[in-house]
Amino acid sequence: MTSTDLVIKDATIITVDGERRIIDNGFIRISDGIIEQVSTGSISSKINSDIVVIDASGRLVFPGLINTHTHIFQTLLRGIGQDLPVWEWFAVALDTTVGHLTLEDCYLSALVGSLEAIKSGTTCVLDYNYPHPLPKMADQTIQAFSEIGIRGILARGIIDAGEAHKSIIQSTEAEINDCERLIKAYHGQGDGMIHVWLAPYTIFSTSVDGFKRAKDLADKYNTRLTVHAATPSTIQAAEELYGVGDLQHEENIGFLGPNLLAVHCTTGIRQESLEQLSKWGVQVSHNPASNAYLGEGIAPVRDMLDSGIKVCLGTDGPASNNNMDMIETLKLAALMQKVDALDPAAISAQKVLEMATIDAAHCIGQSDTLGSIEVGKKADLIIVDPWKPNSIALHDPVASLVYSCTQENVDTVIVDGNVIMRDRVVETVNENSILFKAQKAAEELWQRAGISFSSKYQRYVKPV
Repeated sequence: MTSTDLVIKDATIITVDGERRIIDNGFIRISDGIIEQVSTGSISSKINSDIVVIDASGRLVFPGLINTHTHIFQTLLRGIGQDLPVWEWFAVALDTTVGHLTLEDCYLSALVGSLEAIKSGTTCVLDYNYPHPLPKMADQTIQAFSEIGIRGILARGIIDAGEAHKSIIQSTEAEINDCERLIKAYHGQGDGMIHVWLAPYTIFSTSVDGFKRAKDLADKYNTRLTVHAATPSTIQAAEELYGVGDLQHEENIGFLGPNLLAVHCTTGIRQESLEQLSKWGVQVSHNPASNAYLGEGIAPVRDMLDSGIKVCLGTDGPASNNNMDMIETLKLAALMQKVDALDPAAISAQKVLEMATIDAAHCIGQSDTLGSIEVGKKADLIIVDPWKPNSIALHDPVASLVYSCTQENVDTVIVDGNVIMRDRVVETVNENSILFKAQKAAEELWQRAGISFSSKYQRYVKPV
């Protein structure tokens, strides 16, 4: 895409900058995808005719939200295996299906997931991309990101051991080789719109050699790592395999470090685990909806923050959430900490917003360019319309976003200076056509996997 010069005028701007300024009646000037000016007052009436002007009167402008953990292929698996314990969910929702995925499935699911992300105010998605029953499946996800116009991180999963997902286990050599191929082909593509990370899947699905080689490859190419960690299931598996918890094992093999994003870290995490995470500078992606959905507990976010650990937010995959709605995630993240601590002051709306913006940018290694509305940063912005029954009366714009708004309040989304959604219409693709094709692909996937479904939901309509 070629960025168009933009001006957003007459807005309330929630900058999330170093001073956490909120600018009333302000404007933002954007040139070549970069924020050039953020000021209060009215912009000059002398604006070149080739500059697009967005009137944001009565609206709120926030930095785009950053979803630091999902499995986007799971958009085709919503509701499969619901209400089951985690190991049964693994067997029903995933093991039966991942080996039957096609290239088209991965492409369509990424289109749908990207649409959902954009519509809930997300401008950057980290996809923990692990099923690869066919060559170049990850490439389909990257293609979908590029077509929608969303900023994407493809964290290439590594599964070379264990009993889970037997149909997609590959040799360590094959997994590492494909990781390196993807880095060489896509990392930094589109002036940083696409990044490629390494993602050993779990303690019970990735060999020690796989972990070590992923770390070496990340260091070689100056990219980053992510791993599911410190949940009841991963702690149990690590103790059975190695006699220690998974974080301790990963420390023992030299895997922990400041370029690692650990995902979940929920009930069962010990004080020594917090000390390990803090000592090694590891960041944490907190996924409140999926942690609750699978009964994996509540992450001790307050304790993490008090230990100096940087925490960001993720939705997890649509098979364990069952959506990718970051607006909903904001509220859940706040409320679950208050319930866990029995203290309404356990975490503030402001901190939750930071976890989805500037803190998330830090956790993905892009805080110099993303996460706040400041001169010199990339123009990843969302315009929120508070004039809805769910969000009036407006008092505090940050509290409104976290506690009152739904994705229906997200009016406009700008990524890298490009208007991707305006008036809740995504302008880069034909949404109805994508949804129609994805529903059909999902039902065909379920049939191949032997999953029964009700015919009453097969309401095919002619795509617009």
